[in-house]
Amino acid sequence: MCIGNNSNPAPVVDFEDTILYGAVVRNESGATEHVLAYYNVVAALAAAAAATSDFGWNVTPPVGDDFGWDLAPKPIKVGNALLFAVPAVPGTLKGAENLVPLKDFPKFMQDYKKAVAPQPRLTRGGSKSISFGVDSNSAPTVVKGFDGGLYDVVIAPGGALQIAQVIGQVDEDKRPTINEALYAELNILYPNFTFVLFCFAEGDASRAGCAMIRYTPQMPHLLYLPGLEGHNGAVERGIVKLNHTLVVGHHAMKAGHGRKVTFTDAKLASHHGGGGRPGGMGLTAPWPKRPYYFLDNVIGKVINDGTQVPQGDFVFLVSDIEKGVFRCRRQVPPGWKNLAGKPADPAGATPFYITADRDQD
Repeated sequence: MCIGNNSNPAPVVDFEDTILYGAVVRNESGATEHVLAYYNVVAALAAAAAATSDFGWNVTPPVGDDFGWDLAPKPIKVGNALLFAVPAVPGTLKGAENLVPLKDFPKFMQDYKKAVAPQPRLTRGGSKSISFGVDSNSAPTVVKGFDGGLYDVVIAPGGALQIAQVIGQVDEDKRPTINEALYAELNILYPNFTFVLFCFAEGDASRAGCAMIRYTPQMPHLLYLPGLEGHNGAVERGIVKLNHTLVVGHHAMKAGHGRKVTFTDAKLASHHGGGGRPGGMGLTAPWPKRPYYFLDNVIGKVINDGTQVPQGDFVFLVSDIEKGVFRCRRQVPPGWKNLAGKPADPAGATPFYITADRDQD
């Protein structure tokens, strides 16, 4: 899902070079989890930011001595947010323990992209449809100052409309506008998903754009990556353009079935398996283990900027990934046909797949 929360007369931020990482991992206690990570470049659009329809009222003129009458009102701070729908078992995605701080790993997603290049070919084929659903009435919560203070994170296990109940707890400069029309559509599209809203100040847009969530999946045989498009506070219909890299992995996938990742972040490269022996640290084996959610054996695809595909998310069979087979279905959310106007599946009657490069078959 690449959806900006705020709706404006013209988009004020753009999302570029999206990288999605999903993995089936085994945590410290031996339990299986799914990991979802998202990265993009969140760029403020200068043309949109400069535009105003209020006769310059939001621009401060030179200071005078007329009791401040010539001073414009202080501009209202407006935050923005990255919004995700996560197919977690209700009650298992509930707080900071599900959020992975990433400020110490600024390059790991680009390292994943380098590992899985080059480009994909797109094909069509038959498959069974999928659906999700378990009821949840849990209360929403806010994780304040997450990832070194960059984000306030809203977790809404009872649906996107719960966001409005706690948005007042988000810091003013990070607080996005309430978009009830968008939330109502997302509730229809993703029944019984947990919604996670990473709220950031638009002045921090250059630092925002990378998030990781770990969760217990509703449907363990599927790996889900959010891919629904909507860059200005609304869900798009029909055919959309991608600029995505898709990276997936499985803790049990054999090394010969994937691509080796060379991590360049110092705190990942210094761990065992991070591209060689830690340099200059005077350590002897066994070296520290890398956090379990950073797999160093993955498969994936870089999709050319502007590639046109049907609207939807990316869904994989876990059994395929474990074997090193890259094949994902471009899948509309389970409630797509329940939207106003009952839109048809943009892929049509034949499911749309993204498959492996020939050199990775």
